[in-house]
Amino acid sequence: MSLKGAAAMSVFYQGRRAFITHEVFETTSLTRHTYPIKDLADVRIVRTEPERSATDRVMGLSATGAALLVIPVVGPVSRILAGFAVLVLAVSAIASLGRRPVTRWDLVARHRGQATTLFSSADRTEFDQVCRGLRRSLERHWDVR
Repeated sequence: MSLKGAAAMSVFYQGRRAFITHEVFETTSLTRHTYPIKDLADVRIVRTEPERSATDRVMGLSATGAALLVIPVVGPVSRILAGFAVLVLAVSAIASLGRRPVTRWDLVARHRGQATTLFSSADRTEFDQVCRGLRRSLERHWDVR
């Protein structure tokens, strides 16, 4: 991120993927994008929460069903083997059924008339900090005008 004239500018956020001053919003992913604060309008947050995968549910229910069938099949022949099989299948069922899809947050705005995703993250803390920095920058921009 550029720090030219750092003594004269207000920095509202500086992180590894975004840099926000009273004049620009810079973001870095594969490439660097710079958006002048004065050119941003209609800034909003879009939350995307993907649906659970049907595969995870099927695997979790299959493992649960298998765990219930292992005991009568193995039964008294080998209690240790039956206990181990139930344990492995129970852990598999919990892992499959407990897996949650990742929620993503996008910071979207109109930049020179075009809808643009300024910043995107699955890390809620980082996203909130970037939003707060941009909000302060926009407030300063509108107060100065």
